[in-house]
Amino acid sequence: MNQSRLCLVILLFGLLQCGLLGLIAVLPAAENVGGLAHPLFNGMRVGGDGAARFLPVADLAYWFQILVLAQICCMIALGIRPDRRSSGFWVQLGASFGLLAAAWTAMYQAYEGFLVTGQTQMIAGWPYPTAWQVYAIWLSGFGLVALYVVGFKAYVWSDDDETKFRALVKQYPAG
Repeated sequence: MNQSRLCLVILLFGLLQCGLLGLIAVLPAAENVGGLAHPLFNGMRVGGDGAARFLPVADLAYWFQILVLAQICCMIALGIRPDRRSSGFWVQLGASFGLLAAAWTAMYQAYEGFLVTGQTQMIAGWPYPTAWQVYAIWLSGFGLVALYVVGFKAYVWSDDDETKFRALVKQYPAG
């Protein structure tokens, strides 16, 4: 994919994100979306019915985050020279996106399930949806870190680039 097409894909993702935010903005506000007055403490608000507040916009929020993750991966690809975006690069980037999207989907579904049923399991000291957030969401980014670390010489700065750079430095000494 050339630079122009990649920029258009990034723009398309941004426009879709704006569209989703616009849809969220025009939806009628859910009942008690700002919370309810706390019965004991003045000035404190309690959330109330989470399902009633979240579920009307849940699918839009889910797809917004998927677009954000896709846009991040496209921006990473934009930072790689086009001649270095091999099929192996795209497979690794796609797998990283898949890992990010899977972790987000699992956390989203666990949270939505909790809101619908009101019940959850505890995993390593956290409610199931929170455990996905604490343990999986940030770990899923390691796919992109691995792509950078393992692919640095192939995609970002090769030994040939280093040689050319050193030759330029010698050619134009600091004066």
